[in-house]
Amino acid sequence: MAFDAVRGQPAAVDVLTRALASGRVAHAYAFVGPPGVGRKLTAMAFAKSLLCPSAGCEQCPACRKIEAGIHPDFMLIAPTFPEGKTSGTPLIRIEAIRQLEQRAALRPAESAWKVFIVDDAGRMTAEAPQAFLKTLEEPPARTVIILILTQTRELPATVLSRCQVVRFMPLHEEEAVALLQSRGMDEGTARLLARASQGRPGLALALDPAAWLERRELALSILAEVGADGAAALFKWSDTLGRDRGQIEQLLETWWLWYRDLLCAKASGDPRLLIHGDRAAELAQSAAGRSWEEIVAGLAACREAWQALQRNVSPRLTLEVMLSRLALGAA
Repeated sequence: MAFDAVRGQPAAVDVLTRALASGRVAHAYAFVGPPGVGRKLTAMAFAKSLLCPSAGCEQCPACRKIEAGIHPDFMLIAPTFPEGKTSGTPLIRIEAIRQLEQRAALRPAESAWKVFIVDDAGRMTAEAPQAFLKTLEEPPARTVIILILTQTRELPATVLSRCQVVRFMPLHEEEAVALLQSRGMDEGTARLLARASQGRPGLALALDPAAWLERRELALSILAEVGADGAAALFKWSDTLGRDRGQIEQLLETWWLWYRDLLCAKASGDPRLLIHGDRAAELAQSAAGRSWEEIVAGLAACREAWQALQRNVSPRLTLEVMLSRLALGAA
């Protein structure tokens, strides 16, 4: 059945299957949790359970149409670039919400229900939630709307108050490892990526293991080089990477997780808690040579750099400040 593919979310699946069994399906849901833990997969399973004559058999024409996005009673909305452009900030714009409203007003064409999934709903433009509110206040009959969010505060309380919130959590390590192994990864790689993705196997599956390891080596080598060669190396890497916001975000995440592991090693924590468990000896040696204050300051620097990027501070400036704090010890 459709929910068989959902791993590690028993509470969420229980809420939805009980609603289906009792016939008390809410008109709107908010699936809230971190990316990569199965929110969209569960939403698709719920849609199949509602629209499929066999309650989500995964084999019938209805299920295949939903998977292909061509079922007349199903619609998936996701952030897109501005019309006519191939770059920019992907957003859910008011035009997409208007289209949802128009389709929701129609009677079901093939099934007993209509299902609309709004993926990454926190990326709506400022005016879109307000336009959406009327549909949530006066939902058409036999219509289910599913908003997929990372946090409840991504949308106004007036929108969330009209939805049943369903929580999704990161998977336990063994659950994530088993899922990744079922997709063809060897145990060592699966465990490394399960920890690196912090229990979000969807993100781990999107990673190329070799590329992830290469990115980690680059991040650590940059710190070592700037620490050894000083400002010359700092500005070299600033010139090389300063225009690539995406790569700088990846470096920040790597440094954040490395300092997180340093803190764990400094506290003599269980080695199984380390993200970079394959580098446990190096982490222990590095942590022994650092003070608590230095490690905590490194974590704070990573957090502040990430916040700066979210406020559209120049990636180059963010990288320069970050490296000066981590590798050069500047205030």
